[in-house]
Parts: sequence; C-alpha cells; structure tokens
Amino acid sequence: MLTDGANSASQIRAINDLGVLLVEDDDFTRRLMSRLLHDLKVRCLWEASDGMAALEILRKHAGEVDVAICDLEMPRMSGLDLLHALRTATGNPLADLPVVVLTAHREADTVKRAIAYGISGYLVKPVSKADLIKRLSFVIQKGR
Repeated sequence: MLTDGANSASQIRAINDLGVLLVEDDDFTRRLMSRLLHDLKVRCLWEASDGMAALEILRKHAGEVDVAICDLEMPRMSGLDLLHALRTATGNPLADLPVVVLTAHREADTVKRAIAYGISGYLVKPVSKADLIKRLSFVIQKGR
C-alpha cells in the first residue's frame, strides 16, 4: 500500500494515522499481525520477511513509515541486526524510527539487547489486539 506523503510526528494523533512496516519471517504470524493492523485501520502497511527486505522498503518509503514492528529472529538479517543498522548508520534519517520488537523470547538478555538499541516497545507472541493497541498508542504519545 502506498501513500502520497509522510506524516510528521505532530500529525500522528491516532493509530489510523500510522504508516507501519511489519517485519516478520513466519508467514502465519505475519498474516495474523497484518490482519490486526488492517483491523486497526493503519494508514499504510508494508510487509517484509527479513531485515534486508525491510531496509529496501525503508529506502523507498522512508518518509512514509512511522513505526516498524520487527521480529528478532529472522534469516539473512535479524531484527537486532536491523536495529543496529538503523541506529548506527552515519547520517541515517531513520535513526530515530520507533521500533516495536515482536518476539517469542522472554529471556532477560534478549530483552536487554533490544532495549540497548532503543526500542519503543516489546510485544511477546502471540500478540493480542489490546497489546498491539497499547504499544502503538505509546509510540503515538511519545512522538517520533
């Protein structure tokens, strides 16, 4: 799905104002999350099956993506590697992109590593609609 222009943080007042990049390698989980996001009527939704595909989408649609929801364990490029690439690339305009981590992991070291990269939230699979609303609302309140 494509849109005409980017939302600035000041324009984002509701979940349906968000452009969301969903990065998940598991087809079932990606379809489930996509359905939840469509039910919430997000403005725009892009899907990627790994970090490399996500970077390509971000290159093409940087100004339109307001938040990424990203799995941690994926082939080719993991969610932590994607976070590292976003946060450390010199002159990267997406260095402050809000990222909500989506994972089945509850281990403290995995959580600590993700937090160290400056995530905006953490969702444990299976994700409920209420949890998704809560995390996206937090991103909106915090602003980009």
